[in-house]
Amino acid sequence: LAKKGAARILELINQEKANDIIISRRVKITDLGCWESNARPTNRGYIIISVAIGGESGPVRLHQIALIADNRREELNAALGDSGYDISHLCHNGKCFYPAHLIAESSVNNQRRKVCNGQRILIHDGFSYHPCPHGRAEKLRKCILPLHRLESNTPDFEQQTSAVATAYPYTDEIVTVDDDATTNKYDMITPTMAQGLIDRYRGDTTELGCWQTKRKPHGNMSPQVILKKLPVRPRLNQVALIATNRSDELKKALGYASYCAISQLCHNIVCINPEHIIVESKSNNRKRTSCIGKTAIVRDGVTYHPCPHGSVERMRTCILPVENGRDASTELTPAPHLADKATEDNDAPVG
Repeated sequence: LAKKGAARILELINQEKANDIIISRRVKITDLGCWESNARPTNRGYIIISVAIGGESGPVRLHQIALIADNRREELNAALGDSGYDISHLCHNGKCFYPAHLIAESSVNNQRRKVCNGQRILIHDGFSYHPCPHGRAEKLRKCILPLHRLESNTPDFEQQTSAVATAYPYTDEIVTVDDDATTNKYDMITPTMAQGLIDRYRGDTTELGCWQTKRKPHGNMSPQVILKKLPVRPRLNQVALIATNRSDELKKALGYASYCAISQLCHNIVCINPEHIIVESKSNNRKRTSCIGKTAIVRDGVTYHPCPHGSVERMRTCILPVENGRDASTELTPAPHLADKATEDNDAPVG
């Protein structure tokens, strides 16, 4: 009922009224150009105000009114109800109601923008790198990100631009739950036996250093192998850990109750290069999804590695492909067609 009431209020607001509302509410413009009010946001990060018009009143999201003020009612209507569309904040700021920072797009595309939250455009020595992959790869509007200038004389310059992986996380940060019934079965696989399996199933080596396995992945997980006379079917990334005498690490990730997972630093589930495989907390494992599709940039002897994990979170840096000399534009690409419809919940969190 609340949604229907809000839709009715939005129907009654004309462009002139909407413009008056957003101008009166604009009390701050951030460095990124976001318009903010002094109202307290909801727990979902949006600004909701009460509007009275035509004898009716009710709560309405301020960024929805901003689209009416910008003469984009068609986009607004596309995102109302269970349409499979959302209004996305390109700036990742739910409090923002600057029309240029708002677009209507499918809920799926809105969710994709989460990977850019917290990222920054890198500026150094006359070139820029925009880490948002959407404009280039997915024909969407690029996310609007803050600028960060890299200076070669700053103390942390090498850390900012290094592609070298950082150390493993401290062992006491990994919580483990033992499952003897499971772990004991893996003790039957010796490092020599594991190395033989790696040699048997290892295929081509990619430019990224991945050892491609000859077996197909098991769903979205590493391929399994069947070992005669052994009561376990290990995945090849597990075998790679045993082959490099890291069975103790592997055991931390075994069992349904474990808080740890095996991570592929290269994001390649068919890679069996032990240097690309680590055990870490499931939380850190999930964080790595934000680096999928990104590339390291090398230009004029300077390397920018967009993975934030090594320097910020004391995790191993993701292994990413390297791109040479690309001068990525920070220009926004054209808005997508509204015909790109999805079917997910239209009340998804801010992208």
